[in-house]
Amino acid sequence: MGVGRLSRTVQRTYIGRRSGCSQPVFILLLVLSAFVFIFFQMANLIPRKPTPLFAWASSAERDIAVYVRPDRPTALLQPTKLCEDPPFVIIMIPSAVNHSLERDIIRRTWGQWAGSDLSLVLASDTQPPQRNNKTTKKHLNVLTAHAPPPRKAKMVFLLGRTAGDNPISSSVIEESRRFGDVLVEDFVDSYTNLTLKTVFMLKWVQQHCPKAQYVMKVDDDIFLNVPNLQYSLLNKTATTSYLAGTLICGARPIHNQWSKWYTPRYMFREGKYPNYLSGTGYVMSGDLVKPLLDTAVSTPYFHLEDVFLTGICAKKIGVRPSDNIGFSYQPRGNSPCVFKEVIMGHEVVPLEMARLWNMLNQPSILAKCNPLKKSQIRSYFPTKCSWS
Repeated sequence: MGVGRLSRTVQRTYIGRRSGCSQPVFILLLVLSAFVFIFFQMANLIPRKPTPLFAWASSAERDIAVYVRPDRPTALLQPTKLCEDPPFVIIMIPSAVNHSLERDIIRRTWGQWAGSDLSLVLASDTQPPQRNNKTTKKHLNVLTAHAPPPRKAKMVFLLGRTAGDNPISSSVIEESRRFGDVLVEDFVDSYTNLTLKTVFMLKWVQQHCPKAQYVMKVDDDIFLNVPNLQYSLLNKTATTSYLAGTLICGARPIHNQWSKWYTPRYMFREGKYPNYLSGTGYVMSGDLVKPLLDTAVSTPYFHLEDVFLTGICAKKIGVRPSDNIGFSYQPRGNSPCVFKEVIMGHEVVPLEMARLWNMLNQPSILAKCNPLKKSQIRSYFPTKCSWS
């Protein structure tokens, strides 16, 4: 019997080793299982970052005419007599309510090319410094323009109202009184309302400056070489149905809700956007203002204003936006030799804007500039440009 018991013990041990069920392995598996269980339990206790709320929910009213009211006056504050003598180009500058510093430096620099009176701006220096974005407003020394553009230009800063009982701040009212270049329309100023802002822009131009030959839309962090813009417009062959800037082709909607450019599928169902112009800056001939406005107010709201206006609406009226190398949505090197040849550059902070302006007004500096190659002016060009 001793021999039989020993035989059965050896057999059980052999079978256990063959099946991988030795005691140390079993204990290890048990510990790992416990660790995984505890990990997932703890993960459920960690608060999750809430999904961002999108301003234009699927239930929101997307009839733009409801907001813009195309047949009714809506401006809460506006320039007067700005277009009694119609300009060759009117420059519309969407600006945030609290961007007083950006508006101030534009008036001091390239805004002089667009009718800004530097004497009025300098007179405001007697006012006490104001706080802007937690930064003290500093006045920067600038030069007076000595080379005016070939044709007349005017500029308007376009703002929305603020939420609450006081839609227009006292500082904005005072700014409008001093400079006469501020337009406040009746909509809440926010990033997802930029399309409303652009359609209000078209509405105001159509009603108050319909004889302007061209309309330029440009952000308030742009340095705009107004003479170069005008020379570009004067040298082109087409005088109507003209829409130009930085052309973007083949762009696809972004469905990541955390992205700044998030597009919900209920707002745009196609696989890619129509070819469009970067919203940092683009120019259109005056004859396009009314058809684009009429099309915009009859098209469901889409929150990316450049895609909406220069892509979706332009396609509806049969206009193809064109690329101009003088425009750029990317920052350029802040060199006078570059800005001497281009139309605009993006993301130029106030201090750099003043420095560029001063250098562009000094012939001794510009005389040292060598001609630039195409690749030095802009490093990217439209790709995947098919038209349907």
